[in-house]
Formats: sequence, C-alpha cells, structure tokens
Amino acid sequence: MSNAATKVRDVFELTKRPMTLTDIRTARPDLKSSQISMALCYFIRQRYMTREQIPNEQSVGRKKVWRYTFYQTKLPSYEHNQSM
Repeated sequence: MSNAATKVRDVFELTKRPMTLTDIRTARPDLKSSQISMALCYFIRQRYMTREQIPNEQSVGRKKVWRYTFYQTKLPSYEHNQSM
C-alpha cells in the first residue's frame, strides 16, 4: 500500500475535519484513488473511522458521496451492543 494509510491518517490529523475522497485526493495528489480507498477501508475495519453519505457539492459526478471522519481512539464495537 506504499504507506498510503499513514499518509491518509496524516491528512486527517493535519486538517482535523471530515473529508471526502476528493478532498483527500486534492491534499495528497501522489496517492491513487485506489490507494486512498484501501486506506479508508482499513481504518473503517479497525474502527478508527466512520462515514456518512452527503450530497455532492460538485455539479459533475455522483449525486451523493461519502464523507469520512477519523478518530484518534478506537470506536466501540457496535456488533456486540445490538440486540435482536
């Protein structure tokens, strides 16, 4: 992954705000979209990140995009807290 996860984490720590894939790609043009996507999936699986769908601010492209929020500490596991 060529340290993509570290580079993506550094972007979130520097900006301290939720970001979309386009925002991250603008901040780190040396990373491919696929590398950024893999890093985001890694952080979600490790419970350091959440995402939410928002309307796209750009007039061209998808109508909705994901906005990612990075946390310094692991989030609690929601699988064990849900009751059936």
